[in-house]
Amino acid sequence: MEDSGFFKTATPELAEYLEQVPDTTYFLFVETDVDKRGKLYKTVKKQGSVVEFAKQTEDTLMRWILGILKKEQKNITRSTMELFLEKTGTDMNQISMELEKLLSYTMGKEIITAEDVQEICTSQTVNQIFEMISAMAEKKQKKALDLYYDLLALKEPPMRILYLIARQFNQIMLISELSSQGLGRETIAEKLGIQSFIVRNGLRYARSFTQEQLRYAVETAVQTETDVKTGKLDEKLAVELVIVEMSK
Repeated sequence: MEDSGFFKTATPELAEYLEQVPDTTYFLFVETDVDKRGKLYKTVKKQGSVVEFAKQTEDTLMRWILGILKKEQKNITRSTMELFLEKTGTDMNQISMELEKLLSYTMGKEIITAEDVQEICTSQTVNQIFEMISAMAEKKQKKALDLYYDLLALKEPPMRILYLIARQFNQIMLISELSSQGLGRETIAEKLGIQSFIVRNGLRYARSFTQEQLRYAVETAVQTETDVKTGKLDEKLAVELVIVEMSK
């Protein structure tokens, strides 16, 4: 059972049942959100076993990548490494695949450059959303719309794109608020549970918007989602209108 939600709310009946499951039966729960104080979690821990797969920190990922590059006798600067992680995200399978491409592309070279990363590494959808928001901030409406059409061509659903736009604007707003309180990049990253290079990008984009504009962007995206779900707007057109509104 994946993301059942049973571990977020009280489910005493299931907890009691798991105490008397026959030896021939196995339950495997894969959960993103877990309340470790709950009876169900404690029962599972007592009757079976609990394994936690935490996301790796930025520094851990960098050390892992550097270890692979060292074996291949490659060098890379920190800024190029951050660019690489911006493109790949923190999924280690994705990093491994993109790293393999990068090593093949730079065969015969000792130093991996930012140009190599830009040339060969595939940007994840979230990074393309960042590019879209950057275009909105610079009032480059055509570029923002072109990026949207590119995502549609890649079969990304319009409502997922809208969700990511709202999430990124909300993240930028939180980064901006924490920065205005005098918190540093590493502290903000720790508080929000994100990588420090994401905070760095967020701070860069935050300079192009006021707090009111960021809040308005999030509210507009939420209202647009409601309009789509209630049949007032076509989903593809709805996202176009949000992009046009935020980049005019």
